[in-house]
Amino acid sequence: MRYQKLNCFSDSEFKRLVGVPRPVFTEMVEVLEKAESLKKKSGRPHTLDLEDQLLLTLNYLRNYSTQLELAENYHIAESNVNRTIKNG
Repeated sequence: MRYQKLNCFSDSEFKRLVGVPRPVFTEMVEVLEKAESLKKKSGRPHTLDLEDQLLLTLNYLRNYSTQLELAENYHIAESNVNRTIKNG
């Protein structure tokens, strides 16, 4: 599920779906944004927004979904899932 669709859920539902409370998720995104701003921009840009990259990684770690399943859920190529998980 993409991050935009999670906005319609209550805070308790968000935690049940994602595995972390909404404020913690927001803080994680802020940390990732700071880290991204310090990186040199090289290679292809990510297909997913930073929030969706984090969701994908949390989903992978929490549910041990296969990369094929995640690729289908996020409508991206398996190689993008692999790259997101390795960089996450």
